[in-house]
Amino acid sequence: MLDTIELSKKLISFESVTPAKQDIFDFLIETFKEQGFTTKQLNFDGDGSYEVINLMATFGSPNTNAKHFNFLCHVDVVPPGNIEDWDTHPFEPTIKDGYLYGRGSEDMKGCTAASMVSVFKFLKDNPDFNGTISFIITGDEEADSINGVDKVVNWLQENNIRIDGSIATESSSEKIIGDQIKVGRKGAVDIHIEIIGKQGHAAYPQLAQNPVHCMSKIISFFDDQTLDNGAEYFEPSSLQFTQINLNNKAKNVIPEKVITVADMRFNDNWDKEKIQNYFEEHLSRICKENNCTYNLKLTFRGLPFQAFDNPFTIDCINAIKDVTGLDAKQDTGGGTSDARFMQRICPVFEFGTINKTLHKVNECVSIDDLKTTEKIYYKTLENFFK
Repeated sequence: MLDTIELSKKLISFESVTPAKQDIFDFLIETFKEQGFTTKQLNFDGDGSYEVINLMATFGSPNTNAKHFNFLCHVDVVPPGNIEDWDTHPFEPTIKDGYLYGRGSEDMKGCTAASMVSVFKFLKDNPDFNGTISFIITGDEEADSINGVDKVVNWLQENNIRIDGSIATESSSEKIIGDQIKVGRKGAVDIHIEIIGKQGHAAYPQLAQNPVHCMSKIISFFDDQTLDNGAEYFEPSSLQFTQINLNNKAKNVIPEKVITVADMRFNDNWDKEKIQNYFEEHLSRICKENNCTYNLKLTFRGLPFQAFDNPFTIDCINAIKDVTGLDAKQDTGGGTSDARFMQRICPVFEFGTINKTLHKVNECVSIDDLKTTEKIYYKTLENFFK
């Protein structure tokens, strides 16, 4: 029987910087087939992004009325940065002082391994099992996320494949394993604002119209606003300006235009139409006052969702209680994950090890926490299929 730690080490050894390549998927396909799973590789491309390999591995038939449990994983990782800054090579997994070091150990190859081993053990312990268990594993969660789980979910819908609940194996715990699960996320939208003025000599401002001054008033206005005071399941919405592009190489020229990008994280007080109207209203007013025009583009990366106290969520909360004795907090804070796509078809939450070193130099995960995570996944399977 496979071991969580050894499987984690094997996965870390693949240099699967986004988008993950075929080699790690060949290994996964072989591993799943050895355990009696059927596998289907789903490659998607287009829509302005690169080709992405995705894998669905299934035990049982998803086209029956049997309950269908899913693990949602990704095996791509962020670049390691300067390898010289690491104490150990990022793709040569190393165990030291009770921790497994390597890029992806915490995000999320360790939890992927724990989920796989938990399922393999569950199936061995339940030879008469007649439900369905599947894994959806993508090679692009860390970057564009255009040809990954988003399109896999579309494929599932097109093929009438029902899933009753999904655990995204993200590192959700905060201080100790099992103290928190992520049962939802705020929505996310990139807000591109282009302000157009009139180019001219900086010494003759009366003959030009400075879009930078207009943009400064726009940023100042939105920075002073309270978007909302939070919602039942969510913290207050937030807006952060993250980029400004003048593309002006001359110090004595008033530029014609300036572009800024803002990141808005929004709760369920907002929807697409309300956000569009909100920015149109205030941009139109401020630009009119400053004799400028504007272009606005909104790119939605996810809508708010939550699975508070859903029966599927409770299956995991009870499992955490049985294994650790903790009463896990249900939380919706933090950034986005592939759960935002999965929520279109089934209840989904994120549970895994402690979020402490992901994306950092010397990324690592506790050996004991990985073993505990495996036990919690196993117990959740028992609760779901009982």
